[in-house]
Amino acid sequence: MPQASLPLECLLKILHVLANQDSYDTDTMARLLRVSKTFCAATLPFLYGDGLDICIRKRHVDHKYNSTTTTAQMIRTLLRQVHPQNRIPGLLRVACLSQDGQDDLESTEEQSPSPPIFKYGRFIRRIVSQWEKHGHPFRFVPINSLVMEYATTHQLFDQYVAEEILFNNIPDDFKAEALQDALKMDTHRQLIWMLCQDHMDTIEELTIPVFDIERYIDHVGQFTFLSKVIFSDDNDTNPWWGYRKARDGNEFAYDQEVAPEKHNRYSRGILQFVQQHTSIHKNVLRNMEANSWMTPDVFFEIQALLPPLHNPQSIDYANWGNFVGRVKDTNLDHAESITLYIKYEARYLGWGQKQEKAYEIIRNQPFLPRCRVLKELKMDTLGPDMFQWAVQEKKQRDEARQRKRIPSQNVSTRQHRYHNNDLEPLVPLRSVTIGTQEWQQPPVQELDDIAFAFSDTLEELVMQAWWDKAWNEFEHLASTPQVAYGRGWNLLHLRNLVLSVNHFQLHFDMEGLRRCRALESIRLNDEIMLYDHQEVRSWSPVSLPHLKLLDLQGSTALHFNMDSLHHSPCLETLRLGIQSMSEGRYYIPSAEELERDDSDNQGTDSNEVSEMPGSNQGEPGSIVRRPRYTWDWHLPNLSCVSLAAVFAFQFDFQWLQYLPNLQEICLYMKSSQNNDSSITHERHVTLKDISRGQQLHQQDEDGSEEEILSDRFISLPKVTLMHFIGLWNFEEKVVEIICSFVAPNLAFAYFGEGPTGITFQRSTV
Repeated sequence: MPQASLPLECLLKILHVLANQDSYDTDTMARLLRVSKTFCAATLPFLYGDGLDICIRKRHVDHKYNSTTTTAQMIRTLLRQVHPQNRIPGLLRVACLSQDGQDDLESTEEQSPSPPIFKYGRFIRRIVSQWEKHGHPFRFVPINSLVMEYATTHQLFDQYVAEEILFNNIPDDFKAEALQDALKMDTHRQLIWMLCQDHMDTIEELTIPVFDIERYIDHVGQFTFLSKVIFSDDNDTNPWWGYRKARDGNEFAYDQEVAPEKHNRYSRGILQFVQQHTSIHKNVLRNMEANSWMTPDVFFEIQALLPPLHNPQSIDYANWGNFVGRVKDTNLDHAESITLYIKYEARYLGWGQKQEKAYEIIRNQPFLPRCRVLKELKMDTLGPDMFQWAVQEKKQRDEARQRKRIPSQNVSTRQHRYHNNDLEPLVPLRSVTIGTQEWQQPPVQELDDIAFAFSDTLEELVMQAWWDKAWNEFEHLASTPQVAYGRGWNLLHLRNLVLSVNHFQLHFDMEGLRRCRALESIRLNDEIMLYDHQEVRSWSPVSLPHLKLLDLQGSTALHFNMDSLHHSPCLETLRLGIQSMSEGRYYIPSAEELERDDSDNQGTDSNEVSEMPGSNQGEPGSIVRRPRYTWDWHLPNLSCVSLAAVFAFQFDFQWLQYLPNLQEICLYMKSSQNNDSSITHERHVTLKDISRGQQLHQQDEDGSEEEILSDRFISLPKVTLMHFIGLWNFEEKVVEIICSFVAPNLAFAYFGEGPTGITFQRSTV
C-alpha cells in the first residue's frame, strides 16, 4: 500500500480528538489500524494507552454505547500475550478466551492465533473501571452457561461464601442472581490484575479493587509512573456484598457488623499502599479517588500524603480532596474556578461526612484571598466573615479612587510605582453559588458582601438551600421568620439570580432589584405553604427589560407585583406558585375571600404599595394593598407558563390573546383549605372564556357552527402541551374546540381530574 499522504501531525491531531475522554471512540481507532503501517503505529498508543476502560464509555454525540466487540477484542489480545497462558485463572480464561464465551462477542479469532506483530501491553498507560460513572461493567464478558457450569464444577458459590463475598442465608430464589454478580466481581478483580501484572512499570492510571488491595501492596514499588489510583469498592460490581436477607421481609438490610469491619480493613490497606508508594516514588502519585464509605479521617490523611496540586486552574470534584488535604501548600495564583461539594449534593452522593470534615479543615485555613484570578466559586458558606477580605479590598480601592493620591517629590521610585498602579487588582469573580446549612440562618451577610465587593464583575449569584422538611410540616406566612436580601445592591452586570431558603420567608428589596437591570433569569423560592390572605402585601413594581425567566415560589410569588410584567417584554418563561402540601394539594383562599379582596383593591393606585418591613408601613399617607392580577400583560416572547395554587385558580383565559408565541401552559389547581383535603376549588370553563370577546351563537341544526366560530376563538398555533390539574369543569364542546381551533397543533393535553376531565394525546406516528 502506498505511503499515506496525510501528514503525521494531522493524523495525531485526529487521534487526539477520537481519544477524547468524553467520547472515546474505540471503533474508529480500531479501523485505522488497518489503513497502513503508519496509521497502525500512530494509533496503537491511543487505542491501548489512553483509554483501556474496562467499562464501556458512553458517546455524547449519538448517546449510544461503543461497540462491545472492539473492547472485548482488545482484552483478548492482551490476555493472549500473557506468558505462560496457565497464569490466567480458569474463570477468566473461560469467560474471555473460550470459543463458547465468544458467541456474544461476534468474534472470529482462533483460540491459538499466530504470534502478534506488536507487544500491545507496552502501550498500556491506563486501566480504568468505574462502572458508576460510565455504565455497567463486563458488558463484553458474558456470564453464559459455560461460565455457570465452570462455577458449579468448581463450587465457586461455596468459595465465595467462605470469603464472605456471598452469605449462606441468601434465599434460593436469589442464589443464581447473586452468583452471577459475584462472578462478575471475581472476573473484574482477576482481569485488572492480569492486565497490569506485566506492565506495572508503565501504568499511569489504575483502578484497584479494594478486595485485592493486599497483592497490590506487595508490588507497590513496581508502579514507577503511577500518578492516579482509583480504589473501587467491591460492592460496585457485586451488590450482594455486605448485604443479608432480612428474616421477616423481602428487603436486604445493610450488615452493620461485617461491612464496617471490611471497610476499616480496606481503609488501612489503602493507606498503607499510598504511604509506601509516596515514600518510594516521591511526588509521582498525585491523585487518589475512593468511594464514599472511606472514613473522613483516613481519606484526608491519605490526601495529605500526596503532593499539592501544581498551579491548578480549576478545583472541582476530581481534585477537591487533594486540595483540602494540602490547602496551605497549594498555589492558587492561577485558580479560576473552585467547585466544592455543597451540602445537598454531598448527602445525595454519600459524601456527607467527608464534606463536613472538609469544611472543618478549610474553615481554619482561609484560602479565598489567595485566589486573585478567581472567576467562578461554588461552595457552602463558611460564616458571615467569609468575604470580609473582599469588602475591605473594595473599600480601599474606592477610597483610593476618591483621594486620587499623587506621590510627593520625596517618594521613592518603588513607592511611586505603587501609587501609579494604585492597589492590587480586585478579584474578577463572575459566578458565585453558596450553599446553606440545614436549620441555620440563611447567609445574608455573605450575599450582601458579595454584592458589594464584586459589583463590577458579578454575573451570576446563586444560593442553594438544604431541603429537609417532612411532608407533615407546613410553613405559615405569619409565623415564619423573614430574611431580606437586595438592600443596597447595585449589580449592573448580574444576569442570573437564584435564591432559595428553607424555614424562612424570603423578602427581596425591589429597589435593589431595580438596579439589576441586566437580569435575564430570576428564581426566588421559599417553603411557604399556608397564609392569611389579609396579610399578603404587594411589593412595588420593577422594570426588568431583559428578563427572560421568572420563577417565584412561596411568599415571593404572593408578594410580587404583577404590574412588573408590563415592563418585561422579553419574558419567555413564567412560573408562579407556593409549596404544595400532601398529595400535591395547594392552599387556596376561599372564593368569597378572593372576590372581597378584589373589590377592596378597586381604585387603589398600583404605586401605593408596601416596601421592606418596618420601612414606611403604617406611616400617614402610606397605603398598602394586596396583589392584583389584571391579566393584561402583553408578552410576545412568552413560551412557557406554569401557574399553581391561587394563580391557577384566578387565571383568566383572555390573557392568552397577548401570548402569540405560547407553547406550553400548565395550571395546577388541586387544592385544599387549611390542610383540609375535603375542601376543593372548582373552575368552570365555557366557550366565552376562550373566545375573542365576540358574542357567541348557538349551534345551527345544519352543523355550520365550526366554520362560523373558527375565527372567533383565541388562536394559539404554537401550543403543543396543556395541563389542567384540579377540578376543571369544561362546558360541552370546549375541549373539542380547544383541540381543533384554539391549539390545532396540540400534542399532549390533560384536562381536569375525575369524570369531568378528559385526556387527549395526538398520535406521533
